[in-house]
Amino acid sequence: MQFLHENAAMPKPSLADLRAFVTVGEQGSFAAAAQALHISQPALSRRISHLEDQLGVRLFDRTTRSVAPTLLGRRFLEQMRGLLQEVDRSVTELHDSAQLESGDVTVGCVFSAVHHFLPSVIREFRRLHPRVLVRIIEEGADEVLEAVKHGEADFALNYIGMQDPEVEFTPLLKEPYVLAVPAGHPLARRRSVRWEELAGFPLARVSNASRNRLFIDQALADLPPLPRPVCEVRHVSTLVGLVEIGLALAVVPRLALPPRPGAVRGVKLDQPAVTRTVGIIRRTGRSLSPAAEAFSRLLLQAGRATGGATR
Repeated sequence: MQFLHENAAMPKPSLADLRAFVTVGEQGSFAAAAQALHISQPALSRRISHLEDQLGVRLFDRTTRSVAPTLLGRRFLEQMRGLLQEVDRSVTELHDSAQLESGDVTVGCVFSAVHHFLPSVIREFRRLHPRVLVRIIEEGADEVLEAVKHGEADFALNYIGMQDPEVEFTPLLKEPYVLAVPAGHPLARRRSVRWEELAGFPLARVSNASRNRLFIDQALADLPPLPRPVCEVRHVSTLVGLVEIGLALAVVPRLALPPRPGAVRGVKLDQPAVTRTVGIIRRTGRSLSPAAEAFSRLLLQAGRATGGATR
C-alpha cells in the first residue's frame, strides 16, 4: 500500500512542458526555442523551471552564452524526443482518419451478397476517399456474425443477428429465394414455379452448415420433402456455378445470382414464397469510426435501391 501511495504522488509533467524541454534541447538556445514555440522567452524559462521542480532534477546547465543538457537531461531528452514524435504521429493519424484522409474500414459480408452489393459500393467509396483501405471479410452467416461481435469487422452485411442482444440489426431489404436455372432450360421462360414441381428435376442444395438451408427447411416443413439432391455443397456461390454448367437446378437467394443476365436465370418460387431479411449488423452500443460510418451510409443507400428492385 505504501508503494501505491508513493506511485500515485509521482509528478505528471504537462505535454507543453515536455515539448518546451525537447525544443530547448534541440535548439540549444532559449531564444531560438521560444521563437520556434511562439512564446516569450520568460514564459519558456518558467516552463523549464517548473519541469525541473516537478522532477527534482536539473535538466540544463545554463551560462550567459550557452545552454546544454546535463547528463540526466541528455538521457531524458532522447526518451522524450521519441515520445513526442509518437504523440505527433498519433495525432496526425487521428486527424487524417477523422477527415477520411487515411485509415481503414473492415466490412464483413455473407458470401451470397458479396458480388451484388460490395463492388459498386467499394468503387464509390474509393472515389470519395481514395486513401482509405477497405478490407472485406467474406464468410458464412455465423462467421460474419462472430467477426462483428469480436471486433474483427467494424460492421457487416448479414441475414442473421436480429435476435442477438450483442448486435444491432438495421434491415436493408427482404430478399426472396428463387430457383436458379440455366438460361436455356424450359423453366427459364416461366414467371413462377411451385415448390412441388421441383420433384421432376435434378437439384443441388447447400449443406446443413449453411443458414440458408435452415431457412428453406423451416419454410417447407409442411410440404412433402424435396427429392434427394444430386449434389450438396457448402456455399451458395458454388450452387450457382453448378447450375451454370447444367448439372442441376438450385434454390438460392436472389442476390446470389449474377448481377447481369447470362447463363443463369432466377425464377420466382411460389406456394410458399420464402424470403430472408438482409441488413447491416454492428456491435450494440459501439460507435463506428468515420471511415466505417461513411462506408455504411453508402451501403445503406445501395441496399435501399436494391430493395426497391427486389420486391
